[in-house]
Amino acid sequence: MLDAMIRARSIAVIGASQTKNAAGGDKLGTVALNYLLAHRYPGKVYPVNPKEAEIRGMPCFASVADVPDEIDLALIAVPAKASVAVMKDCAAKGVKTAVVLASGFGEAGEPELEADLIAAAKEGGVRFCGPNTNGLISIANDMVCCTSMVCAMDDFKKGDIAFLTQSGAVGGSMLGTGTEEQGGFSHWVSVGNEADLQVADYMDYLVDDPQTRVLALFIEGIRDPDKFTAALAKAAKAGKPVVVYKIGLSEVSAAAAASHTGAMVGSDAVFDAVCRKYGVVRVDDASDLLPTAITFSRLLNKLPQGTRMGVIGPSGGICGVCADECHRFGLDVPELSSAAQETLKQFIPPFGALRNPVDVTQQIRATPTGYQDTIRTVLEQDNIDGVFLLVTMVGEPRASFYCDIFTEAARATDKPVIIGWTGAQSLAAQAIPQLKKNQMPIYFSARGAVKAMRALLDYRRFLDARAEDGQ
Repeated sequence: MLDAMIRARSIAVIGASQTKNAAGGDKLGTVALNYLLAHRYPGKVYPVNPKEAEIRGMPCFASVADVPDEIDLALIAVPAKASVAVMKDCAAKGVKTAVVLASGFGEAGEPELEADLIAAAKEGGVRFCGPNTNGLISIANDMVCCTSMVCAMDDFKKGDIAFLTQSGAVGGSMLGTGTEEQGGFSHWVSVGNEADLQVADYMDYLVDDPQTRVLALFIEGIRDPDKFTAALAKAAKAGKPVVVYKIGLSEVSAAAAASHTGAMVGSDAVFDAVCRKYGVVRVDDASDLLPTAITFSRLLNKLPQGTRMGVIGPSGGICGVCADECHRFGLDVPELSSAAQETLKQFIPPFGALRNPVDVTQQIRATPTGYQDTIRTVLEQDNIDGVFLLVTMVGEPRASFYCDIFTEAARATDKPVIIGWTGAQSLAAQAIPQLKKNQMPIYFSARGAVKAMRALLDYRRFLDARAEDGQ
């Protein structure tokens, strides 16, 4: 069913227009059509507007009924009160799926209008996204059915993260920053009011999607708990991590969610228990949602076997900070064996630290391969399950040297390596973008790096527990 929406071969854009709105800008349907074409959608496109004969060099049809082709997806970009009649036309035409962009339904105190929309869709078997949505983007299929300004970006990076959001604005902002971080996405859906299709429906579909390995959710509330937990159980069985940020801790945010999409926020304690049961990675900072999902995308095949971490940096101070963060989040920093320390003495000056954390000092640059040899030695230890590579103040070209050796070391091991870059990013103008392009997990604080590693470990333990139970 959702194939017709996520992998639509033909799209009708209903409400596209050559005339401007009262503020002199493009109307919603025109914005949607422009983005669809700008991102090189490969399927058939049919503008629909009874007042237009042609738009963007394409013939414009008076009604969806006049389109001489089957329609997989109708992008309905008309005012709320006109959407019901348009949905009836779509149902009569046999349109398979739709996206209803307009606001002004249940979230605006018009539940009867939303009920009429649902009834019109059900009559013809049309499954739909929205209303009150920014639309959806199937990056994997070059299909942008969306009005968010994030679509003004030239391109989205294709990858394996599917992002579902109950806030189109926040979700669009996160998709933009995630793209700048070189995160790779398969699909993005702004679910809107979920009058028909809910978050759980998209999850159920995406767990089966071979182009998706990680799911990221920005959640305000759950409409059907049974359906949602069933989708979480399916994701757990498939070994596809679900990373979630949920609002609603305070009465104020709960009220905001209700007025935004009409969502029922529910008990946070119950939601937390559900997350633990199904191995959901719950982040407590919205800014951690996509960085955590991106880290899972990059390290899903290198989950840590245990809590034992190696910490390597050029400063005793930053090494101490990272060690404290490891302690805070239940990770261990074990002393390296005497044999390993003897090896490290060949590369690190006497005033460095060998036990773990390993302080290579700034003098490590005195040897051409000392840093590389140090990283390799620590990664080879049986009592190390993952490594943090820390950076303080460094500029080009040394920063790019770090980029090269960090990338090489990470690719050569089956253990997770996460970078904590705490120095000025402007001094590493080539290195940091290249690290992101190299798909290296990078955080700009020791705590961020440690929290990400802890999330990987928790998910590994969840999978191991399921395996022990024969699930």
